[in-house]
Amino acid sequence: MQRMNVFFSHLTLERKLAEILRNAVTRDFIGLINFFVSSDTFSIPVGDKWAGKMIEGLGNSDLHMVLCSPESVNRPWINFETGAACLRNIPIVPVCHSGLQPHQLPSPLSQFESVVASDEEGLEKLYTKIASMLGAFTPNSRLSELADEVRAFEAEYQALSADAAKCEVTASSIATLRSPRVLCVTSKQFVSLRSADFDIIQKAFPETTSHRREVTSQAVSDILLHEHFDIVHVATYVCPKTGDLVFSDVDLDSAERTCQPADVLTGPAFVSLIKGAHTKLVVIASCESFELGAQLLSVAEVIATRDIVSFAMFAAWIGSFYQALQSMTLSEAFDYSVKASRAPMKLYARQDMVVSHSSGRAARMIGA
Repeated sequence: MQRMNVFFSHLTLERKLAEILRNAVTRDFIGLINFFVSSDTFSIPVGDKWAGKMIEGLGNSDLHMVLCSPESVNRPWINFETGAACLRNIPIVPVCHSGLQPHQLPSPLSQFESVVASDEEGLEKLYTKIASMLGAFTPNSRLSELADEVRAFEAEYQALSADAAKCEVTASSIATLRSPRVLCVTSKQFVSLRSADFDIIQKAFPETTSHRREVTSQAVSDILLHEHFDIVHVATYVCPKTGDLVFSDVDLDSAERTCQPADVLTGPAFVSLIKGAHTKLVVIASCESFELGAQLLSVAEVIATRDIVSFAMFAAWIGSFYQALQSMTLSEAFDYSVKASRAPMKLYARQDMVVSHSSGRAARMIGA
């Protein structure tokens, strides 16, 4: 029996649900499904290899599945991937979750027959679709247990989204950062991938801003232990499960990137360094920022991207933001820079307690 390629679009924030469904389908269809699990995993910097791999996955797919939530249906990359599938005229299955119902899907997603991930009948429809494309019988599966697992994810997902909303800064914030000292944390790999683009970003900083770049965990640790920086930019791969900053080379050809590299700065250690350096603001330019942002909010305010951001757009945001800081409060400068650059950034306020739901403790998580 011939194997089938499935392209699975989802947000980084919804990675866990994608893994739940992928693992169940792979198990129940005895390995006949090859999944390309998409995710907005890289923002700044996004490598050419990753983009090429994503386009290759779109071109080889026989079925397109897309996780649809109130958040994801508005994301450009999700719509780009679905549009590519539509142009290839392959079957598209929107998988609704976390409160979004099929009748609420925007066009063109509303044109396709969708399913509800937490509904056993919806999962049965999905399995029947896959089986018919394979020319196989629908497997006898524990779909009620799978639906329960999806509902458990939804409860956690909605709680984290609510916590994220509570952390967003209002225009009443009066924090000021005049002529700040800035540290850019990246890696040799990401600088080499787009050296010209990194130069554009560096040049976007106005002369009133003092900034430098470090590309290893040891260098970052040393400088934060001995010097003060008002703002720290994180522009390297961040492990979505641990919040660790990765400085080793990452295999951009692999959908399953390791979180145990040779050169890493753990999330908790980075938080301690930020606290010791009396840093006021951390800017995370990677979409893999969920866990790291949650940890950082205990010691600093956080700006995180909500979607893939081009180097040019991020440079435009930097220029607008740092120019505005000379005469505006932090939140006013942020609001102005987002409007000027159209960059999909979010500003979150420092919280007294920020820890992970996954550890069973109270949390104020940011969504990325």
